[in-house]
Amino acid sequence: MPRRLIYDTIIIMKTTLPQIAIVGRANVGKSTLFNRLVEKNKALVSAISGTTRDRNIDKVSWQGKEFIVIDTGGLDIERKQTGKIEINIVKQAHKAIDDADLILFLIDIKAGVLSTDKELAREIIKSGKKNKTILVGNKADSIKYHQMAGDLYALNLGEPHMISAANGSGCGDLLDMLTGILPKRKAKIRPDRKKAEIKVAIVGKPNVGKSSILNSILGEERVIVTDIAHTTRESQDIGFSYKENDFILIDTAGIVRKSKIGHKTLERKSIDKSLHTIDQADVVVFVTEAQKKIDSLDKKVTQEILDSGKSLIIVANKWDLIPEKDTNTINQYVDYYYNQFPYLWWAPIIFVSAKDEVRTRKILDMILDIQKSKQIQISNSQLDKFLKYQVSRHRPSRGRGLKNPYIYKIEQVSTNPPRFMVYVNDPKILHFSYLRFLQNNIRQKFNILGTPIQIETKKWNVLIEAKENKKYGNEEGIAKQRSRELAQRKNKKHESHSRPR
Repeated sequence: MPRRLIYDTIIIMKTTLPQIAIVGRANVGKSTLFNRLVEKNKALVSAISGTTRDRNIDKVSWQGKEFIVIDTGGLDIERKQTGKIEINIVKQAHKAIDDADLILFLIDIKAGVLSTDKELAREIIKSGKKNKTILVGNKADSIKYHQMAGDLYALNLGEPHMISAANGSGCGDLLDMLTGILPKRKAKIRPDRKKAEIKVAIVGKPNVGKSSILNSILGEERVIVTDIAHTTRESQDIGFSYKENDFILIDTAGIVRKSKIGHKTLERKSIDKSLHTIDQADVVVFVTEAQKKIDSLDKKVTQEILDSGKSLIIVANKWDLIPEKDTNTINQYVDYYYNQFPYLWWAPIIFVSAKDEVRTRKILDMILDIQKSKQIQISNSQLDKFLKYQVSRHRPSRGRGLKNPYIYKIEQVSTNPPRFMVYVNDPKILHFSYLRFLQNNIRQKFNILGTPIQIETKKWNVLIEAKENKKYGNEEGIAKQRSRELAQRKNKKHESHSRPR
């Protein structure tokens, strides 16, 4: 199917704000400056060449003005290594340059002007972007290095601006200058949407196809994809609109066992960021490879997601690699997945092929259904009928003690995720399995998809009964209380007759 038919309802959010790209060779401090300007530790920073791969994008507010800043990988990385990742790093950097209104060309003033810096400066001049380029000497954290500014004039990119991204020296003056020369763009009028952005984290082990799924959904090569493990190192936040809903799609680094990596490696930092992203997300998309067996690490990651209380979709990618499929193949795989993840029986499973762009958009439809489930509000009257029916088909199970549990009512106390309170004569004597029974049937009855349901118990007391009497009127409240007492007496009578003599 042609791509345009698949993605005709997806709109990548094009910012109306001016854009500034930070470029230069590797290890000149681009990510450090990016973090300084956006006032977040968003970009990974290390002395390892090629740490930054995909474009990092965020918004800066300064003196009442806003603009977008883009962090890029080293423009010279392809000259040092010519692998798939390095080639794509440079492509990503040039994409940022093409889209930018201004370019910050960074030089490491401590290292001085290298031949690589001169070559890159000549490339910028040849491309016709000299007038858009601001020359910045970074790591100028003392007067000694400020005095070396004259060396930068040899690059023929105008007057240099000396800063230290690490300690912030000169960054305020740089921002003042940038906001003064940035072009003004006409704001695009967008419909006022009261709905909050839906944050979706894509997580899983390395090489399961997380970045491929993101690119397939967006219909463009937004992030680098290779068959090399840990290609993605930093979480990437990409905004887009689908069916009048705004999404933030977050691509994450592959999660591996921490015992296999060092404590201070880039991979360890990437994994920590991936796990942190789960806590920030509204919905987690857990990606696996359909042609491979579920292992203990998959189960550990899903347990992390379960413990976070987040909504979840299980994605089995690379469905195209499954041979000789028939009408029953998917059912067999669904059974296998739920056998491996019995604690996630409530999470929907979707089988996709990011490579062939098969069913990736349906992930978004599932997310929208899950968002509705998270916000569902069930009335007390509906829950009263529900409880009456469930008790009639399966009486409350007794836990500790000799007294039989009696459930007075159930009510919903909050949403996102749906949370319910069960009022009983004594919470200690109600068996936990009965709460699970109610939870499962609430999900089935009210069609709650892909989100956890919380059920708690509370003792029915005089204050609650007084509220009931006030709500229904004194006479009706008394009648309700008498009917409950009569039901309890019948239960006791039935219990005494059923005991062996």
